[in-house]
Formats: sequence, structure tokens, C-alpha cells
Amino acid sequence: MDRILCGKSWENYWQSVRHTHQRWLSAQQDMFRTWTAAWHSGMAGEGEAMNRHLDGGLTAGMALVQAQADAQRDLMLLAEKALAEFHARMLSSWQPADHPPLDAVRAAMRVGQVSSTAVSRMSRQVGHFAATNLSQATLNATRQMQRALHPSRRGK
Repeated sequence: MDRILCGKSWENYWQSVRHTHQRWLSAQQDMFRTWTAAWHSGMAGEGEAMNRHLDGGLTAGMALVQAQADAQRDLMLLAEKALAEFHARMLSSWQPADHPPLDAVRAAMRVGQVSSTAVSRMSRQVGHFAATNLSQATLNATRQMQRALHPSRRGK
């Protein structure tokens, strides 16, 4: 593994893992604080107090899902960069020569690099879109329900 992830790619990987871990722990801590506050208050309350409990819990859950999705996206990007670095090293190690079989391998590696980059980029974009929209869906549904139950408070 160390031979594939060389130099900057390896450093970026560990830096991303540390950042991702810290963000995940922070999101978990926010979730714990929200749940603890709701637990200590007994989830009692009418109207605005209950809405704050619901919004707080759902927002914390949304942040937790988003932290995980961001971690996945960051690691996919790093894998993409490491693969590009690996391909570049492989291609640069083969000196240009008039060897038709080697030229075919070089061309195949270039096509492979371009296609893997495109698929990786598409996967990251789809994952980000899905995580963002799905993590907000519950919060949006809850807010719509609250507006339906309390039509007099639509402006709030």
C-alpha cells in the first residue's frame, strides 16, 4: 500500500482521516448534547419548546449524516488522486520508444485513467447530492408537518 500511495498522496490520506475523524466526533458530540438536553427536559413542552426539540434532534442527525457523506467523498477524492499519481509514475517510468506493444499499454492506461476519474467524479457528485437531500428530507417533512398542525404560525 505504501508503494501505491507515495509522497503527497499518503500525507493527504492521513490528514483527511484525522480531519474526518474530528468532524465525525464533533457531530456525535452535538447529537449527544441535543439528546441529553431533550432527555433532561423530559421532552415536555408545547408548541415552540417541542419544535425546538424536534428541530435540534433532526438538525444534529442531519449533521451526522452529512459528516459521514463528506468523509466518503473526501476519501474517494484521495483515492482518485492516488490513482492518478500512480498512473503518472507508471507512464513516466516507461521511456518513450518505438515499441508498438508498449504504446498500446500506454494508451490503455491513459484511457483507464480518464474513465476512472470520470466515474469517480460522478460517484462523488451523486453521493453528495443524495446525502444532502436525504439528510434534509426528514427535517423538511417535520417542518411541513408543524406548519400543517399550526397554520396560524406560518410566518415563523
